[in-house]
Amino acid sequence: MKKALVISVLVSGLLFGGEHIQPDRMKNMADMETAMANIQKGFLYNNVNVVKNGILQLKETVKFTESFMKEGVGENKINNKLYAHQEAVTISKYADEILVTFEKGDRYSAANNYLLILSKCLSCHQTMRSW
Repeated sequence: MKKALVISVLVSGLLFGGEHIQPDRMKNMADMETAMANIQKGFLYNNVNVVKNGILQLKETVKFTESFMKEGVGENKINNKLYAHQEAVTISKYADEILVTFEKGDRYSAANNYLLILSKCLSCHQTMRSW
């Protein structure tokens, strides 16, 4: 959970950093960070409704992740739009798993799926933004 908090702070700081970022991407990333924070809050308060709302927010927001990506192969030698789409699909699947496992009372599996989503976020940022 400490990692998630650190990542949330890091992402927030980077969103408001010095480089110019497209407004759509900024809003999308901020919305995803908020959704992840809500899921985490649901874990901490053992509240399935808060987790469920965070999952719904995340799944809605992640749909638009590739919308601001350019088609074709980028400097990183991969198709950024396709890569972002694939990551979004995987994040959505892990989000579904969080809800299923949390509702079953398996908090550890839910938390592990949360960390898998977080690793997908970091992977995408590293690939797309060369972090």
